[in-house]
Amino acid sequence: MTTEARVPRRVAVIGAGPAGAIATDSLVKEQKFETIRVFDRRPAIGGTWVYTPHLPAGIPSLRELVRGDADTPVPIPSQFPAETPKSEAVNGHQQRFSDSALHEHLHSNIIPSLMSYTQEPFPETLSARALEQYGPGAPYRHREVVREWVEGIFVRGGHDKLLELNTTVERAEKRHGEWVLTLRKELPNKNYWWQESFDALVVATGHYNIPWFPDIPGLLEYNDRFPGRIIHSKHFRAAEKFKGKKVVVIGGSVSSHEVLHEILPVAQHPVYASLRGPPIPAFGWAPFKHPHVALKKQIVRFDAETGRLYFEDGSTLEDVDHVIFGTSYTFSLPFLPHVQDRIKRAFRRLPGVYQHTWDIEDPSLAFVGMLGGGFTFRAYEWQAVAVARRLAGRGHPLPPPDEQRAWERKRVEQFRGGKNYYSIASNYDEFYEFLRGVAGDPAPGTTGRVLLPFDKKWLDIWVDMPLVKIERFEKVAKLAEDQEKNLRAKL
Repeated sequence: MTTEARVPRRVAVIGAGPAGAIATDSLVKEQKFETIRVFDRRPAIGGTWVYTPHLPAGIPSLRELVRGDADTPVPIPSQFPAETPKSEAVNGHQQRFSDSALHEHLHSNIIPSLMSYTQEPFPETLSARALEQYGPGAPYRHREVVREWVEGIFVRGGHDKLLELNTTVERAEKRHGEWVLTLRKELPNKNYWWQESFDALVVATGHYNIPWFPDIPGLLEYNDRFPGRIIHSKHFRAAEKFKGKKVVVIGGSVSSHEVLHEILPVAQHPVYASLRGPPIPAFGWAPFKHPHVALKKQIVRFDAETGRLYFEDGSTLEDVDHVIFGTSYTFSLPFLPHVQDRIKRAFRRLPGVYQHTWDIEDPSLAFVGMLGGGFTFRAYEWQAVAVARRLAGRGHPLPPPDEQRAWERKRVEQFRGGKNYYSIASNYDEFYEFLRGVAGDPAPGTTGRVLLPFDKKWLDIWVDMPLVKIERFEKVAKLAEDQEKNLRAKL
């Protein structure tokens, strides 16, 4: 157990999305902290579920992204409080990667019973598209339903009073035993800067901000020669832009599936799907088995002179209008200089962090929501409760730092980095039960959240969950095949 003398009184949460919502609720329900403050740079609650179609999508420098030099810290005033004029470097959404990764028709892709938190079920509200595609039992929720669900967690508990929206944490530094946050609120005609101090910091900013591109030979020169052709799935907004266009979609995971099937009805046929290897096992090849989808190996070279794409099997494509990279994201925390330095020296992971949750060197710094592999958002709840309980001086201690470092080394040896490193897939029950063990039971007389034992039935639901979408993929493919047959019969 932690000693009372080390219990923090003031806690800051960065991020008002799903992870920030459950982190805030868990902290409040410990009834131990004098000050809890939540900061989010967006103007509304919801984090990455805040739809931003009004912000023109784009990447200011693909070269900086590929080289790991994007999303750098901004200059901060020397004295506080301060006011500064707005600028593209500080306020530009493309420079700061503050637009969200949502498209017009985006829905959740996890069944509500697994995605929701244990005390906050998802509403039964279905969009017209979900009803059309999956019927009244549709298990997916429209992006705005999810955002409103996140907002409800803040509002119902009165936690919205703890929020500072339109407020970016520009720097978080440990000084003399406390976290000093440099904050910038965006006002209509200026930036207002100030500082606040805390004893602990919970980072819940997510990992869907910074697009990741593989460094394919010729990519940067191709992008310079043909601006606008290279797109990341983060910046896919709607299918209309691709009407009649020759398109290549790169990747074998969920974002690639979504983009591919959004543009299929309007793009030039075939739409090319380029994969480095087998697609994610949950869906297999079902998303790609369509008469208007042509499978290609991975791209090994972009030719900036001719515009030609070269594939691993020696084949080529010319006159391509767009190449959409569904290649996921990378981590970036420019407001935490010492963590950002570690990130830049690693490969697409959050280094120096134990169980994707606690900073190994300083457990007053914790992370919620920096993981993947399914069971999101549910896994965030287990993280949040364990973090809140430990910060409250309750629960059970973490293993010694050497053991935590050994855990990290083992994962690096096994996965190096990328999605496999920060995925909890294949050991869901172990991860959940570890966090439940750290959290322990709520203190008597408090409103602390109770973590249930991992239910093996969740795994059964998880394994069967992709079948709903697979059936939809197969249905759409069959319909297209029948239309092709009918068309040929008329000729």
